[in-house]
Amino acid sequence: MSAARHVVIVGAGHAGGRVAQHLRALGYRDRLTLVGDEPHAPYERPALSKELLLGEKRSDELMLGPASFWDDASTVERVHARVTSVDAQARRLSLDDGTSLGFDELVVASGGVPRMLDVPGATLPGVIGLRTLDDGLALAETLRSVKRIAIVGAGVIGMEVASSARALGIEVTVLEAGERILARSLPPALSAWLRERHEAQGVRIETGVQVRAIAPAQGESGYIVQAMREDGTTFAVPAQRVLVAVGIECAVGFLDGTGLASREGVSVDERCRSPLAPWCYAAGDVAQTWHPLYGKPVRLETWRNAENQAAAVAGFIMGRDEPYMEIPWMWTDQAGHNVQVVGLPSRDDEVCVRATRDAHPSTVLLLREGCVTGGVLIDNGRERRHLEALVARRAKPAPERLADASIPLRELAQ
Repeated sequence: MSAARHVVIVGAGHAGGRVAQHLRALGYRDRLTLVGDEPHAPYERPALSKELLLGEKRSDELMLGPASFWDDASTVERVHARVTSVDAQARRLSLDDGTSLGFDELVVASGGVPRMLDVPGATLPGVIGLRTLDDGLALAETLRSVKRIAIVGAGVIGMEVASSARALGIEVTVLEAGERILARSLPPALSAWLRERHEAQGVRIETGVQVRAIAPAQGESGYIVQAMREDGTTFAVPAQRVLVAVGIECAVGFLDGTGLASREGVSVDERCRSPLAPWCYAAGDVAQTWHPLYGKPVRLETWRNAENQAAAVAGFIMGRDEPYMEIPWMWTDQAGHNVQVVGLPSRDDEVCVRATRDAHPSTVLLLREGCVTGGVLIDNGRERRHLEALVARRAKPAPERLADASIPLRELAQ
């Protein structure tokens, strides 16, 4: 008989939780431990900036699967602690509660922590981030009692919260250092279009600005955010809360000294395994995975990658050989619109806009050297699988067919 194995998953969020569930579903019967520093069972994060804030979902509705799975120690041992270091040679984790934990195989699904501002006042109690369920619950409570909020960062999280806050009647100011909103996800024309939608709903958006300091407001509760435009002019934004949404830092400090990780995450091959340690896998936001479609490592901070890469990692632990390849896809709901992004948009992309009869952008295709490499769907999610097929095939349809909105994408994908 083979010796019993012990798989330890570091990170009890979406990706880590799914790895545990898939391992059991695939027939893994040996010891399984899930280590995380949140008290909650694993849950999905997308609703934290939308439905949870609007009261459309309860926290228990975000959990992955039934509580009985997570409460049964014979199914999965849940350890509420933070991993501080790894002894790679001994295959042992040190935890912040003073204990240690050995393993045979390690899955790093530790995700990230919010990047905070390096300015005076950044640690004041009303300056907050949004990453965890507790963050979301606290922000939901805040939005029931404040009238003004400032949001630093115009990425997906920042603009989703802006949309949710406006729906609740709150005055919102967004401060963005870059030249446009959602710059990592959208081509410039769509950034401008979505900005107009937000501004039409009353969101104030300032781009090309640097936050210089945050200070308590004199004589009243709240804060003053001091900001500076590119031309050197300064202005102040009063707010009762300041949300910082400027991205995440990969939570890989516990791997310092092992060579298994860098600031860019845990580097793994197309089978989600570290080339330096065959016992180490990575999944989710922290995994910098070799991508055969792009010919380079790619790190994806998306719901689908957390969902599907977790299933792949469990499969690899159980003997799967088929490489993992995820066509990047994310979605966001904001300003009354559903926006879905396929592929990895780049500033160098050619852009082909397919509009509806009223000039509303419906599908925007992104091309490089004539090949469809991605696209954006506006309130048009039914076309996603056809767009993904175009990307996977590196399709090169005739330009006149691409621009003709009367031709369904499924025809171009055939």
